[in-house]
Amino acid sequence: MAEPGYYEVLGVNKDASRQDIKKAYQKLAKQWHPDVNKSPGAEERFKKIAEAYETLGNEEKRKAYDEALKYGFGRGPSGGETSWEAPGGGWSGGFSFNGADIPDGDLFDMFFGGGGAANRAGFDFFSGGRRPGTSGFAGSMGGMGNMGGMMEARLDISLEQAYKGGAVTVQAGGRTVTVNIPPRSGDGTAISVPESGEMLIVLNIRSHETYEVSGGDLRGTLQIAPWQAVLGGGAKVSLPDGSAVKLKIPAGIRSGRTLRIPGKGLKRENGSYGDVLFDIELVVPEQVSETEKQLYRQLEQSSGFQAGAKKRPPEGKRRGAAAG
Repeated sequence: MAEPGYYEVLGVNKDASRQDIKKAYQKLAKQWHPDVNKSPGAEERFKKIAEAYETLGNEEKRKAYDEALKYGFGRGPSGGETSWEAPGGGWSGGFSFNGADIPDGDLFDMFFGGGGAANRAGFDFFSGGRRPGTSGFAGSMGGMGNMGGMMEARLDISLEQAYKGGAVTVQAGGRTVTVNIPPRSGDGTAISVPESGEMLIVLNIRSHETYEVSGGDLRGTLQIAPWQAVLGGGAKVSLPDGSAVKLKIPAGIRSGRTLRIPGKGLKRENGSYGDVLFDIELVVPEQVSETEKQLYRQLEQSSGFQAGAKKRPPEGKRRGAAAG
C-alpha cells in the first residue's frame, strides 16, 4: 500500500487554510503523542503527523511539496531532476525535519516535568521540539533522548504579554528558569535561556480579540457611524499595553479605508517597529430612536443621493488596472 501523503495524514484537503492545518495537527498531536497514547504504533503515528505539519505548516515547504505532488517526486516543473523524496522517506535538499510543536492543550507536564499549570506563570504552554539526530521526542530537560543540539520550546503568550514584555519564571525539568521577554516582541521571536543550558524559547502570540498580528503590524477594525463618516470626528482605542490613543477620523472617510498609528506595532525582524492599523467599517446602529429616524428623514429629503447599482468601469480601463 502506498504511503499516505501529508494532506491525508492530517486529514485535510489540499486547499485547506493554514489555520485549518494547524487545528488538524493540534487535534491529532494531542491524540497520538506517545506520552499520552500508550498504544502500539502511537509513536510512529505521531512522527508522521509531526512530519506532515512540519511541511504543510510552513508556506515555503508546502509550496515545494505541492509542486512535488504535481510534477512527481524527484522531478521539477521543467522536468529536471530534484532532490525531493516521497513522504515516508523524508524530505531532503534544503529542508530538515526538526520535530514539531504542540501549541494547544494542557501538555506542559509531558515535556517539562510535574510542575503543571501552577508553574506556567501566566503562559499557556511549552511545546517541545527536537533537532535532527535525536533518538526520541524532546522531554523534560536532560531526559528522553540525546538532544544532539539546542533544544527548542514554543511559548504561547498573549498579545498583551508580548507588547509589555518582562521577566517570567517557569519550571523546566525541575529547575526554575527565567524567560526575559523584550517589550513589543514579535511573533516567532527566539529567546535564549542562559541558565537552562542550550535552550531556545520561541514566542507564539495567541489570537487577540481586537488585533491581528501581521509581521510587526497590528491590524484591527474601527467601527464608525454614518454621521462620523460624513462629518469626521475622533475615536479612542486601546493599545495592548493598556494605553489609549485617540484616532482622528477624517470627514468623508469611506468604509474600507485604513487609519494608521505609525511605529506602535511589534518589533520586525529588521529591527524596526510595525504600525497599528485600523480598517474603517461603516455600521448602521441596530437601535435607532424616533428622534434619530426623524433626522434621517430630513436628510433623505434634503440629500440628492439616489441609491442604485454601481456601474463597472469600461473594459479597457479594467484591463489596464489589472496590468498595472
